[in-house]
Amino acid sequence: MLMRKRAWDIMRDDLTIVGEDIGFMELIRALYRGLEADTDNHIAVIQDADGVFKGVVTMWNVMRKLEECVFGDDALMELKDQDWDRAFALACRACSAKGIAGLLETKVPRVQPNDPLITVVADFLRHRRGWSLVCDGDKVLGVIFKADIFKEVGRDVLAQMKPR
Repeated sequence: MLMRKRAWDIMRDDLTIVGEDIGFMELIRALYRGLEADTDNHIAVIQDADGVFKGVVTMWNVMRKLEECVFGDDALMELKDQDWDRAFALACRACSAKGIAGLLETKVPRVQPNDPLITVVADFLRHRRGWSLVCDGDKVLGVIFKADIFKEVGRDVLAQMKPR
């Protein structure tokens, strides 16, 4: 199975794709919509106006940025109850003015559509990620998440264990 199935066979093409000029809050909205549709979908592919791959932003990149510009404010953390809510809202507004500079990851796991599943798994392990983009050159065709791999492998393992 790991040699028979290809990246193309299990990739998802319903990934979150946004332009490189997207603002920080619009990025959060796009990631949020992706998570609502599928809880595994925690990355946003960033492309330029011509559809050329520029990088990826994950929900953890966003959380680090929020920690830096919202939760990293010592004055905010020292506030009590109602003051905290107001200060949090102000910090979020200030953070929303920032773009996505510094969030973009360019060295991400990428496989080819015809790569066997064993290559995809090796790519996951090499990059220590639970996902990999399926690309044809600089064109992103889809994404594979660890849940997709597990479903394929688990189904075959369980099929082998059926009584004969």
